[in-house]
Amino acid sequence: MPDPRGEFVRLCAPFMVARYAHPEAICDCVRTGIHAEIADPETLDAILYGITEQGVPSIDPKLLSAEKRTLIDHTLSAIARPTMTCMFGSGEPREPDRIPKDGVPNTLPSMDLVP
Repeated sequence: MPDPRGEFVRLCAPFMVARYAHPEAICDCVRTGIHAEIADPETLDAILYGITEQGVPSIDPKLLSAEKRTLIDHTLSAIARPTMTCMFGSGEPREPDRIPKDGVPNTLPSMDLVP
């Protein structure tokens, strides 16, 4: 059985490649932020599936039981802040030497994405 974090990053990263210099870091951050906000395993699985299938946090109502479908709006609102922070930063100024230039990243990926 593959590592769940590594598998999520492997499935998520292709969606983030065109937008971010370090897609694996964005995916890992999103996964961590979402795990911190969602306690229900069924809802968590549904949203992680939505990210790996569409590249954005989404929940297909068919993946949730009828009684949990009413929680979709609340869940997406709860993960909005951590997701935006991962994707666009906290708004704090960044150190110029830490901003990657176009091309190869300055540091090695934090995870091995080879299947």
